[in-house]
Amino acid sequence: MSVMREELHHLVDRLPEEKIAPLLRLVQDQLDEQQTVRDLPFIGMLEAEPDFAERAEEILRAEDNHPL
Repeated sequence: MSVMREELHHLVDRLPEEKIAPLLRLVQDQLDEQQTVRDLPFIGMLEAEPDFAERAEEILRAEDNHPL
């Protein structure tokens, strides 16, 4: 592997996660390949007790206090 490739790998490893997607698109554009992968938002469903909607704000507040 060339010195420039090694340096690029090292720099990419140091980037914060939120800056990876734009850089990935830039590199993919340089390869002139069609990418079919799409970054779609997560959509979920759940089943819950009838009062779940009424307690939603309380539940979200409680979850905000938990570390990931």
